[in-house]
This record gives sequence, structure tokens and C-alpha cells, in this order.
Amino acid sequence: MAKMSIVWDRTTAFVGEHLGTLVPLALAAFVAPGVINSCVSAAAVTAGPGVRLAVGALVVLLSILSFWGSLTVIALATGAGNLADAGRVAARRLPAALLVAIGIGIAAAVAMLPVPLILATRGYDLMAIANGQGANIVVDPQTSSMVALWGVVLIVAGLFLFTRLLLVSTVVLREGVLFGAIRRSWALTRGHGWRILGLLLLFTVIGGVAQLAARIVFGSVFALLFGNAPGLTTAMVLTTVVTASVQAVVVVLLAAFQGRLYVALTTSDSVWRA
Repeated sequence: MAKMSIVWDRTTAFVGEHLGTLVPLALAAFVAPGVINSCVSAAAVTAGPGVRLAVGALVVLLSILSFWGSLTVIALATGAGNLADAGRVAARRLPAALLVAIGIGIAAAVAMLPVPLILATRGYDLMAIANGQGANIVVDPQTSSMVALWGVVLIVAGLFLFTRLLLVSTVVLREGVLFGAIRRSWALTRGHGWRILGLLLLFTVIGGVAQLAARIVFGSVFALLFGNAPGLTTAMVLTTVVTASVQAVVVVLLAAFQGRLYVALTTSDSVWRA
């Protein structure tokens, strides 16, 4: 754990040294897209299919912007000289990184297929569930146990795979490979999985608590000041800005950690070889 703490110390040191660069990047790539996404989605709740389709397309574009922002942070953490250079590297490798991420996402979706298959073979109406009528369906205990067991398997496997594939985007960015980044990330993290997992779990808990606290505390304050009406309101927008800012800090730290971990595992003065 001491060596992992060194990587984390280097991560926080990097963020502190590059704060002037990271703040505007975080505002543009994480905070603004998060606020726009939440506000537009809230405003389109009662809109027609065409508007909802346009909102969906906007959400995808904003997600791509945020993904580019993460790659830019990683580029800075792995040696890019300045924000402009890091942004160019991230933009150049963005299509490849997106393709690999989509491939991993498809694999994850395939891993979830046993759940609807279990429900279908047990005689449940999947169309009714897909149309939002699942609240009226009572699932028998045996089927519930089967689905829950597969859910536990997915959670455990997901945590393990996330740890071992943590550096995939970094490898795509820095080594110019495509799906070979999966094998490379697997090799780099071999022997360090438990330490990486422990730190990530701790980081996730702290980040989640911080976001929840920000939403509850500031949401309550803004609701008292500006009212608590449903929909797109001043209180909702301000609360979204605060929570998106907290989430941006989490995303920046995670991307910086990925970059510094990659450096630690690939350079001659690696903390792992010390």
C-alpha cells in the first residue's frame, strides 16, 4: 500500500502544480457539459419524441467532450508539455479511445444478457418490463435468486475487470494501439490489482459521499432561498452547478491517477521497481 500511496501523492502533487491549467479544462469539459445535460434533460421531460431525440444526441456529444477532457488530463499527467499539446494528443487519439470504450461497453452489455434470458425462460413479459410496467409484475423467489446471483457475479467480475483495464485509455493515448491496449493494461496491472482496487474503492466512497453531501446540503439551501418547485428552476440549476463541480474534481483526480499510475508502471524509476 505504501507504493500505491506514492502514486497517489504524485497524483495530488500533479494536480496542485497544474491547477491553473486544470481548472479551466474542468469547467469546459466536465462542469459545463454536466450542467447543460441535467438542465436540458429536465426541460425535455414533457417534450415530444423529436425533442427527446435531439436531447439524446446532445447528451452523446457532451459525453464525448468530457471523454476528450479526461484524455487531455491523462496526456498532461503522462508528460504533455502544456494544455494545447495535451488537447491535440487527446483529439488525435479520441476516435481510437472511443472505439475501444464502445467495444468494452458492448462486452459489458453482452455479459448482462443472462438477466433478460432468465426472465424470458421463466415466462415473464420482457416487453411489459421494457415499457415501464415492471412494477405490476411479481417475480417469484427462485427467479429473484437467480437474477440476484448473476448480479453478484457481475459486480465482482466488474470490479476485477475495471481494476485490470483501468489503463486502457491511457495506453491507447500514449502507445498508439487499439484493442491491443486491453492486453497491455492487463499486463501492466498484473500483481497490483488488489492495491489498485483498494485505493479506487476508497476514492469512490469518498467521491460519492462528497457528491451526495453537496447535493443534499446545497440543494436544501437553494430550495429554501429560491423555492422547491419541480422542473427546471433556479434552485435546480444552482444545485446542479455545485454537484457538477464536485464531480469534476473526482473525474480530474481519477484521470490524473490513471496517468501517474501509467508512468509509475512504465518508467525506469518506477515506484514498483524501487
